[in-house]
Amino acid sequence: MNTPVAASRARRPLLSFSVEGLPARDELLFKSLVRLLDHRTHQHWAWQVEDADLRVVGDKLAAAPPEEDPADRPVPLLTIGDTPPSRGPFLRLPLHADALEAMLNRLGAMVVHARELGLAAASRSRNEQAALSEEYRLLRWPSSTLLDTTMRLKLATLLASRPASLQALQQRSNASAQECADFISALERAGFVASSGGGHGATGFANSRAPESIWPDSHIATGNEAPHAAPSAPRATVEPGLLARIRSRLGLLSSGPRA
Repeated sequence: MNTPVAASRARRPLLSFSVEGLPARDELLFKSLVRLLDHRTHQHWAWQVEDADLRVVGDKLAAAPPEEDPADRPVPLLTIGDTPPSRGPFLRLPLHADALEAMLNRLGAMVVHARELGLAAASRSRNEQAALSEEYRLLRWPSSTLLDTTMRLKLATLLASRPASLQALQQRSNASAQECADFISALERAGFVASSGGGHGATGFANSRAPESIWPDSHIATGNEAPHAAPSAPRATVEPGLLARIRSRLGLLSSGPRA
């Protein structure tokens, strides 16, 4: 049966720590205290050898930290010993449970916050990349109110020739990224463009037909309209019996069977 305490513990973030440069006795004591404090810490801490969320080091090792790759993710450093470092969190030996609990909760909150910021930044980056690669197709020629500048007219002409992404549109037009984004946003609000992100059909574009051509002052057949036949010249009306009277006058009518 799941108790509220067990449920709360199951929802805690799982974080890891590594231990370097501590005497074996102090390292064993630190790990044991972390396990004993598990029911009191806001995060669940587990030991692992390397690439942990928190590095616990002895004061001798902290005095000369190894060089790290700038591309590596920043990891909090907790120093334990007799001599405090020049900066960063520090716990003095011998360790006290209350001080360790407060330190783990403080550093755990920092790690969780940094992790959330990293996930949000990665999500924004993916969305921005998707927006840059998403293509837009002009459904019909925009109204004159949207083509109020020479650059917007150029952008509309480029979109009318073939679908383009914001990045491609910017490269082909030499417009700024903001100009392209503002113009596409205005076209979307007015319903003049369809994007490849709509999920309609295999190409991703909406399968809606435009009521008119994308080029101004033109009309296209929609495919559902009956073809308009060209008006034909009026035919001459032939009165009934007219040919017979003409033949009669010319003596071409037969006089019937002869006896």
